[in-house]
Amino acid sequence: MEQEKKIYYVDLNSESILPEPIDSPSFVIHATEKEVGVLQAVMEDKYEADLETYVRSHIPYLEYHHDPENDHYDASQKVLYSILYLLGDEAAKQHIKQMGILTDRKSDDPEEIQRFR
Repeated sequence: MEQEKKIYYVDLNSESILPEPIDSPSFVIHATEKEVGVLQAVMEDKYEADLETYVRSHIPYLEYHHDPENDHYDASQKVLYSILYLLGDEAAKQHIKQMGILTDRKSDDPEEIQRFR
């Protein structure tokens, strides 16, 4: 039995997925409870990656482009926006397209990003 999709409001500033509208949500999505759970897990992974980059930023001799913590953060951002693109309303899709975050060269993308294309 397939779950019914409901409207959710995603606020990336507070990293929350809400069933009720707020003043200025980042994105409006149509998702099942299972899809919301996946999105929440991806947001938690992005938060953890963000903490890793914070710790790494205090080590001055490590360059950004040779840093696995920043690679993890970049990949988690792409996964997050890929899911938001798939679940988002037309305004969300247009905004993400304009950002260009999903149009990087495929050879630069980890496998989990390539699945969303």
